[in-house]
Amino acid sequence: MEKNRFIELLTKDLAGEITVDEQRELAYLRGEPNYDRKEEELLRAFWANSHKEEYDSSILFKNIQQRITSGDEAEEEELPLALYNKVAEEPIVYTQPATAGFGWIHQAAAALLLICFTFITCHTYFAYKKELIVKETAKGVRSVFTLKDGTQVRLNSDTRLEYPANFSDSTRDVFLSGEAFFDVSKDKAHPFIIHTKDMDIKVVGTTFNVQAYENENSTEATLIHGAITVTLKDAAKKQIFLKPSQKLVLTNLRNERRRTKNAKQNATAVVRQLTYFKPDHSTVIETSWTENKLTFKNEDFSTLARSMERWYNIDINFQSETVKQLRFTGVIEKENINEALKALQLTEKFNFSMNDSTVSIF
Repeated sequence: MEKNRFIELLTKDLAGEITVDEQRELAYLRGEPNYDRKEEELLRAFWANSHKEEYDSSILFKNIQQRITSGDEAEEEELPLALYNKVAEEPIVYTQPATAGFGWIHQAAAALLLICFTFITCHTYFAYKKELIVKETAKGVRSVFTLKDGTQVRLNSDTRLEYPANFSDSTRDVFLSGEAFFDVSKDKAHPFIIHTKDMDIKVVGTTFNVQAYENENSTEATLIHGAITVTLKDAAKKQIFLKPSQKLVLTNLRNERRRTKNAKQNATAVVRQLTYFKPDHSTVIETSWTENKLTFKNEDFSTLARSMERWYNIDINFQSETVKQLRFTGVIEKENINEALKALQLTEKFNFSMNDSTVSIF
């Protein structure tokens, strides 16, 4: 690995351009013995005071590389013009432009290049062993385990969680694809961060659920106790703070459009209250799976079918587009797939046939 890899990844992270794989690599590098948390905080502090929405990290990184290659002192006139127009982002959904003059930004930008040069010169990140512990559950399987820091994790079906054998001295980073329920061990000095395809969830000690399946067009973070900060992976890296009994639903992020700026601008983030099965019912739909219940309320058949596929480890094919739009409310606990489908037939008209692990609905 090149010795400037860490600063390259950190720059991408600050600009909101980092991928999930690159986030994994950044987490690995933070676990290096020579990693210095204070130097990263200096870079982040500069960025917080001078950044703007949709800044291209490649401009800044290219400039840093040029300074390192030439070994010259940073000159203000060579800094990218875009850097001068950055704004400070408030810790809420919207961003607020900076009003200060540009003189101090010129000086700070020059200082940043010198800091980066020092950071890269003093620390090398060669041949870091990129190994993560992987916990996976197949369709039809759920599991419970405890991380080294005492955090308890429940994985729903068809879920993958990756985490380092030893967390870094600054954060506890894990990477989730699927659905998991976390009861995080409290540690103010080491925030717990869950990285998903569309958002990062940062907590200290709390209980919450995250649903981030790759084949779903929405990602959800549901808070039960405590507090969490959700950072959206859009150009502005917007932050949303959740209170207990709230959930954040991020929609319209189809896989094939997720990496385009227009798709991110069209994404909708909505904060809602927890969904109870009935007003006088204690079952919370978002977390009922932890009690081995598949609960759904006014859900279209197409969405319910994807949940049933994971729940029963089957494939469901629809022969009719009209049937996909049928809506259902109910709770599945001990029923097998045949019994569950027959129960659904009591409320809506449709037919089905089964061949091994494949179900055809028409």
